[in-house]
Amino acid sequence: MQLSRTDWLEQGLQLLSTDGPQHLKIDTLCKALGVTKGSFYHHFKHQAAYVSALLEHWKATYTQQLIQAVAGIDDPHVRSQRLSELVYRKDMRPEVAMRAWANSHPEVAVTVREVDAQRIEYLVEMSQRMGVRHEQAVLLAKMAYAQLVGMQHLQAFISPADAVRMDHALHAMAFASVGISS
Repeated sequence: MQLSRTDWLEQGLQLLSTDGPQHLKIDTLCKALGVTKGSFYHHFKHQAAYVSALLEHWKATYTQQLIQAVAGIDDPHVRSQRLSELVYRKDMRPEVAMRAWANSHPEVAVTVREVDAQRIEYLVEMSQRMGVRHEQAVLLAKMAYAQLVGMQHLQAFISPADAVRMDHALHAMAFASVGISS
């Protein structure tokens, strides 16, 4: 079986999510995918290169691709709602695992901070396009992002559909408080 680089990275996100970063070893990955180490080394120079690629893959699939998916929507309110729907459809376990891993791995911590900053910056830009002053846009973006991170840890209690409704409700309340209808 010929595996792509993406296959390896998706398996890494799965293992990270279910078993933790200690299971991102070459042997464990190969066993999970049913292949030899030669297949791993075809795509990655060494374990550290795999971790770096995994972090870039997470950043791309959980942030950049989502932003690109809504980029063509002109109305910022509709864009925000569609982004919310896409975000909460994703498996949140890799997000939770990345944040936990960041507590003990400097490279992961840097990547998580970069992702957080990129996401908040994007939310600020969307709020400003809706007519919110910068200072308030920063506050609203941080509130929405804090809600996202919190809901990632409450998946047993909050369904993806509930998360979208909660996000839309927060959006409506926040924008009403600054005098903008959503």
